[in-house]
Amino acid sequence: MSDIRVQNTKNNLIAALLSCLEDESFHKLKVKDIIDKAGVSTRTFYQYYSDVNDLLRDTEDSFITEYLKNVEKDRDSLGDLDLDTPFEDQLETILNATKNTIEFCYAHKKEIQVLLSDNGDTRFYNMIFQTGCEEIMKRMSQMKNIDKLKMNEKEQMRMMISVQVFVHSIIGMVRVLLEYSDRLAPYDVRQSILTFLRESPVASMNINKK
Repeated sequence: MSDIRVQNTKNNLIAALLSCLEDESFHKLKVKDIIDKAGVSTRTFYQYYSDVNDLLRDTEDSFITEYLKNVEKDRDSLGDLDLDTPFEDQLETILNATKNTIEFCYAHKKEIQVLLSDNGDTRFYNMIFQTGCEEIMKRMSQMKNIDKLKMNEKEQMRMMISVQVFVHSIIGMVRVLLEYSDRLAPYDVRQSILTFLRESPVASMNINKK
């Protein structure tokens, strides 16, 4: 079977899974539910996946892989963010470096909403959370004049707490923005994110500058 046919079959099974998850928890899904929705044979399903969990993991992993590609593009476009520039200028730079990620999220709206719903798997939320925390720390470490930011152990701990709380909030904000995506103009989305960024860990970094 050609690579294209293999990928098409997998995409069909993933689409069937997402469709099933709109109505049923993945804990209750059976292989029969997937193959009935996808219109494929049992043999075809087991040619690629061992069970529903295996299909779900592949769906989540594939999403994360593509998501991270867009996150990395945005990180590259961030350039040399300077901690010494005015805070509002920093926020504008950070906002402009979310373009690819935001576009990706809007293009995969249904997938995100379904996988983050109560019918999805906590593994997906945890993967998004972990990659979010790691990405913020990478971006913060690349800022110019970061060496001027002097924090003691307790301040560093507070910063880590701030990052984790912020990432949880980001996930919630994205879910809300996707829910209202049909009614929000791009400008409104941008302003919502800009307002949100004012409470980001970057704000704490500016407060702690010495």
